[in-house]
Amino acid sequence: MCIRDSQLGIPKSALNSLTQLVDYNAQVKPGQEVIIMAHIDGLYGSGNYVDEEAIGWTQTMVQSRGANCSILWIDEQMKKHQWRVPPILKGAIANADLFINTSLDLAIEENAEFRHYIEEVKTWYVRMFPVTSKLLMTEWAQTPHELVNMVRHISSEPFMNHMADFVMTDPNGTHLEGKILDPVHREGIPGMPYNSWRRDASHYIPWPEWVHPPVNCKDVNGVLVFNCMLSFWARHIGIEPEWKEPVRVEIENGLIVNITGGEEAELIKRNRKELQEKVGDGVWKFDTFHFGIHPNAKVNANECPNIDYKRIIDHSHTRNVHWHLGSSPANKNYNYYPHVTADIRDCTLKIADKLVYDNGYMMCLQDKRLKDIEAKYPDLPGIPERI
Repeated sequence: MCIRDSQLGIPKSALNSLTQLVDYNAQVKPGQEVIIMAHIDGLYGSGNYVDEEAIGWTQTMVQSRGANCSILWIDEQMKKHQWRVPPILKGAIANADLFINTSLDLAIEENAEFRHYIEEVKTWYVRMFPVTSKLLMTEWAQTPHELVNMVRHISSEPFMNHMADFVMTDPNGTHLEGKILDPVHREGIPGMPYNSWRRDASHYIPWPEWVHPPVNCKDVNGVLVFNCMLSFWARHIGIEPEWKEPVRVEIENGLIVNITGGEEAELIKRNRKELQEKVGDGVWKFDTFHFGIHPNAKVNANECPNIDYKRIIDHSHTRNVHWHLGSSPANKNYNYYPHVTADIRDCTLKIADKLVYDNGYMMCLQDKRLKDIEAKYPDLPGIPERI
């Protein structure tokens, strides 16, 4: 007997969200073997934020599509610079068709072993960001997957101008100038189907879609002033993901030459020197930025009281632009990516004199292609009006 979604006992708003996950993002099929992984410590306030209701609803939705779905709760404290992929999790992933991950500690953006393992076993990997019942009922989670994919696609277009000059500023004092490098080999660029490029290019599918692929630059000079960063490394640096006294980074010819500010600046400098011993002088490079591509990635403190996790969501909003502090790859002695970011929220960006961002507003959000997709989903959140 076929069970209708309305019979699953899941609130309508959460059902809207999970439909985007199982039908459009993960594309769950009958007979698939699916594993959902979560951390027990996330139930009690850690950065691995989660609740049992959201996990249960997700399992129910996956099973409603005819797949077999199991849940793996793990309880392992990750040690700084010694993060690992638990062997029991490796075994579960290798024997699944689809792996749904809710972990902040186990992120392929930071853990090179994890990324290489996913590529090796070729199990489809979905990073599920709405990990609580409240988050599943937000406009962020309910926004159509197709719409956010299109934002990602068309937001690439200004960066196709190889060696174009750019100028980036913001009201806090940021002023950066440099050149955009060739993006031809970047996944997600215009020309690849906007609704399928993830599956053509990798086995990693975030839900909801998160950030645009990195933009490579050269000859960057100027000043970056910021007061927030991604939570993963903020935790290990020893600072909050947001702070009051801004950090000022001075850049000359694509290198960080000075970091000043309050306590946060001192801890970031200490972290740079610590990582320099592990991955080399690349920690001082300043040649990469990218940005969030979700127009509704904004939640309040009631919807997400966990400050580490709320910063993860904010990071994916279209107004959030972030630079990488350093460009060192992982190596055989240090199998992790030093993924330290500097985030700004109100930038104005011009590329070859074309306005790409205007005081934090992504100009491509006015594109007719987005309006056409919005019209297909009249009952779901669309592109917010510019304020």
